[in-house]
Amino acid sequence: MTSQTNPTIKTPEDVCAHQTLTQKEKLSRLSDMKFELERQTGRGTADLEQVEARMASINLAVDRVKNK
Repeated sequence: MTSQTNPTIKTPEDVCAHQTLTQKEKLSRLSDMKFELERQTGRGTADLEQVEARMASINLAVDRVKNK
């Protein structure tokens, strides 16, 4: 199940805070979010400011997961 299909996991912060996901699962979901963001950017469907903010949020969540 990906973050897109699980309604309780919508943001990088949700992934980071999720209690039952393993570190590997969290990193995988964050990677999926990053890939989707890159895909949207490539299509030109995303606002640059929003992309930068979302990428920063994802990167912070990855750091938090790795350092737990």
